[in-house]
Amino acid sequence: SYTASSSDEDDAISPKEKIQKNSKGFGDFSVKNIAQAAFGRREIEIAEQEMPGIMALRKRAMEDKPLKGARVIGCTHINAQTAVLIETLAELGATVRWAACNIYSTQNEVAAALAEAGFPIFAWKGESEEDFWWCINRCICAENWQPNMILDDGGDATHQVLRAYPAISKLIKGVVEESVTGVHRLYQLSKAGHLIVPAMNVNDSVTKTKFDNLYSCRESILDSV
Repeated sequence: SYTASSSDEDDAISPKEKIQKNSKGFGDFSVKNIAQAAFGRREIEIAEQEMPGIMALRKRAMEDKPLKGARVIGCTHINAQTAVLIETLAELGATVRWAACNIYSTQNEVAAALAEAGFPIFAWKGESEEDFWWCINRCICAENWQPNMILDDGGDATHQVLRAYPAISKLIKGVVEESVTGVHRLYQLSKAGHLIVPAMNVNDSVTKTKFDNLYSCRESILDSV
């Protein structure tokens, strides 16, 4: 496995230029440093204790695999809570490839933990704009990979699929968008007649507006402090 130091020379190397593998020889990922995986796993385990609802869903439905056949392009903030979601999707039968929706918000240790667990993760804190689109493209187009769903935050993955991958866009069964910005972009696409796949507006759902929008910001502030 890759055991990079924290030297200035190593930090200057873009993760997309590094050849890294996890402890099982899996290398279909690009993260800052796979050696941070153990630290990230501890953060994920803490998040699991704080997310009893999704953990109960995982336990209840994992044997039935209700998401079997779902091949998801994910583009969201990558933190411990997102990792719980990603691993739950996998437990319920989905396969995923995941990138970050923000160049600054990725928790590198969490991305490393997901890579160590065998997930194709393409994200690190401090991506350049070129890196950002490279990571999204790696999630859209890969060998033996035909995505059929998009889980998006901000609309970048959705727009990239529709704009640059017309053949893949025909395979997409649906889009889930969780942000105000992303939903606005979907409405623009729909108005112009370019939204060719069903899209779900999660941002305006009751559970989002009455719970997440009201309380999660407060919790995030406390986490940051």
